[in-house]
Amino acid sequence: MRKTIHNPAFVNLFNDFDSFVKVKNYKTGRGKGYQSAVSEFLIWLEEAGINKIKQVSSKESVAYFEYLISRPKKRDVGTLAEKTIKMHLFALGLFQLNLLENKVIENGFYIPTFSGGTQKIRNALTVDEVRTVYQHCQNHQERALLSIAYGCGLRRSEIEALDIKDIQFISGMVIVRKGKNSKRREVPMSNSVMEYLRCYLSQERYNIPMGDGAFFVNDKAIRISGDHLNTMLKKMMEQTGHYELIQKEITLHCLRHSIASHLAENNAGIDFIRRFLGHAEINTTYLYAIKNKQRKPIVTF
Repeated sequence: MRKTIHNPAFVNLFNDFDSFVKVKNYKTGRGKGYQSAVSEFLIWLEEAGINKIKQVSSKESVAYFEYLISRPKKRDVGTLAEKTIKMHLFALGLFQLNLLENKVIENGFYIPTFSGGTQKIRNALTVDEVRTVYQHCQNHQERALLSIAYGCGLRRSEIEALDIKDIQFISGMVIVRKGKNSKRREVPMSNSVMEYLRCYLSQERYNIPMGDGAFFVNDKAIRISGDHLNTMLKKMMEQTGHYELIQKEITLHCLRHSIASHLAENNAGIDFIRRFLGHAEINTTYLYAIKNKQRKPIVTF
C-alpha cells in the first residue's frame, strides 16, 4: 500500500480530522497514531475504488477489518497486534464522529469491534442452511420458532416472553415489550414470516387453550421455557440429517447472530441492524460476521 492520499476530497477530510484530534487533545503512545490510522484507511478506500466517503457502508468497513487482521507488520514479522487493531478501529470511530459533527455524512457507518479471539464466537447458519432447516420443519410451530428467532432476530428470553397479542399482522410488526434492559421495540416481519406465524396461530395454537396468552405453548397450554425452545431447535437441526449443520450446535442466539450477519453482508445500515436487534450501542456487533468472507443474498422462505 502506498503512503500518501491522492484524492483531494480525502486530503481535506484528513486535514479536518488532524485538526479535530489536536483540538480534542486525543493522543496515542506513538504521536500521530490516530492520524496515521485514518490515513491508511483513506488510502485503502482509494485503492478499493471508493472516491466518496458517503460510499462507505457495512460492506467496506467489514472488508477493511478483514484487511487489518491480516495485514503484516511494517517493521517486524507477523500480523498486527490486538492493541494496534483496536487503536485503528478507535481512530475510525473518532474519524466518523468528526464526519458526523461536520455533517459530511448523515448516518454512521459500521465500525467493527475486535476481541482478539478471547470472545467466544457463536456458530452461525448460512442462508442455504437456514433454507434447509425450513424445508425439514415438521409442523407449523417449528417454522414459527425459526421465523421468530431468525426472521425477527429475537433473543431467547424475548421469544419465551412473547404473547399472541405481540404479533401485529396489520402493522407487520412483532412487539418486544421488555427486551434487554426492559426496552420496548418493534421488529418488522417479512411476508413469509407473517405467513408462517399465521399458519401456526390458525392451525396449531388455535387448538390449544389460551392460558396466559403465550405465543409458544406446549399441549397443556403452558408457556414453553427458553431451555425447551433450544431443545426444539436442536431437534430441528437433527431433522435435516446434515452432519456438518448438526455439529454446529446451533442455539436460538446463533440464529440471532445469523440474521445480523446476513443483514450486514447485504449492506443493511448499521442503524437499522441496531434497531432491529435492540442494541443500545452501534458497536455491539459480531466478530464471526465480520470474518465471514461470503456475501450471500437474503432470501425468503
